[in-house]
Amino acid sequence: MPADSYGVIVEGEYDSAVYVEIIPRLASHPVHVIAFQCEGRPNLMRKFPGLLEALKYEWGGGPVDMAIVIADADGRDPSDVELQMRSKVAGREYPFEVHFYAVQQAVEAWLLADADALSRVVVNRRGKRLERTHDRLEDLLDPKSMMRGLLSDNRVAYTSAVGAEIA
Repeated sequence: MPADSYGVIVEGEYDSAVYVEIIPRLASHPVHVIAFQCEGRPNLMRKFPGLLEALKYEWGGGPVDMAIVIADADGRDPSDVELQMRSKVAGREYPFEVHFYAVQQAVEAWLLADADALSRVVVNRRGKRLERTHDRLEDLLDPKSMMRGLLSDNRVAYTSAVGAEIA
């Protein structure tokens, strides 16, 4: 049965805005997304077990249908980060599915990869059309800085709302 409600635990405000926008687009039906922001990967790693417990009561007093914990790998092997997250809650049971994901780079690398969406947002805010962003986004060490610079060059401030609009 497809999930109607999702609890998403992420590192920060930008991640939250993007995933809250993306998840309903990926679902085959209307869904509700509850997002918790942890202010960085170290805090996420410390807080997510307690936040998973909170998701037992976040959807109308009951549990969400699915929880997703998403961290940036920050140069580490994503599978190692996912294993570390799983091991922190090993043996615990939840009344919902729990999925752990570590993304190779920050969510901004995904946003930069969609030059058309990025360009639409820039043009809508009176900037110039962008042709492309970078040849090898997976090699960027700090995609958020690149995003800020690219948008700033077009007189657009990078905010969580702009990230959601790009998504």
